[in-house]
Amino acid sequence: MSRFVYGWLTALISGLPVWLGYLLADALTDLHYRFFPARRHAALANLAVMLPRASRRDRTRIARRMMRSYNRMMFEFFRLPHLSREELTASVEVVGREHLEQAVARGRGVILASSHIGNWELGGVMIAQMGYTLHAVAGVQMGRWLSGAVRETKSELSIHTVSPEDGFRKLLRALEHNDLVALVVDGDIYSHGVEVEFFGRTYSFPAGPGVLAQRTGALVICGYGERVRPGRFRIVFEKPLDPADFPTVAALNQAVAGTIERHIREHVDQWCIFRPMWEAAPSTAAELSGEGRRAEA
Repeated sequence: MSRFVYGWLTALISGLPVWLGYLLADALTDLHYRFFPARRHAALANLAVMLPRASRRDRTRIARRMMRSYNRMMFEFFRLPHLSREELTASVEVVGREHLEQAVARGRGVILASSHIGNWELGGVMIAQMGYTLHAVAGVQMGRWLSGAVRETKSELSIHTVSPEDGFRKLLRALEHNDLVALVVDGDIYSHGVEVEFFGRTYSFPAGPGVLAQRTGALVICGYGERVRPGRFRIVFEKPLDPADFPTVAALNQAVAGTIERHIREHVDQWCIFRPMWEAAPSTAAELSGEGRRAEA
């Protein structure tokens, strides 16, 4: 039943003219902001840490743009299974593909570290279209009822979904076969966290990138998929991080965290995380409480 509903949704949404889909996504931004208070307060709390010198008005404006970006991503996500290869490649610019090709040529697999910027799902589909085998770690998606259908769709798009409960074993095996492993490191589905400095605060970061790289010798490539404008995207692969260049797993994970922080800072209005990343200080919490009242007035 979930597969039927998901298929119906993708067919319905993909049938919309692109301009109309984005118009509806943007029109729903205000509803998203007002009727999902937990998401709103989480975004504002995160922005208070990330942009401490910004005004309340500016942080509210950015939070709205974050929600608009998420709405747009959802429209794009439902269209994705119905796009032809030609339509997909025509809408995406790939920067740094040579870094990926050189890393794969080493024969030890590649670890891709990314964040929830722009359309992070599109990056995985493009990598599969390039001919690589991709294993992506993902938890429950689109709610538990639709999660199975989403995973089946990803399999059809040549993306192998790995559950967090599977641990490192499947990922190690994938790297041994010189496959690609994708980790979205700003999520909360990991169980083994390590402390890093992230936006000037201590943050529990997934241990996966450093541990997998040190065990296998695989290079780590940080990247993201930004929305340049509606219907047009840019996927960026940065120069690889070689685990041999870092004295410890912790040092490598800190380098990954620092790179991801830079990506988020440069694309903060497309960063779609709506859970508190840090515990708010009392003064911040009080400020957010007042800001929430102003936003709803």
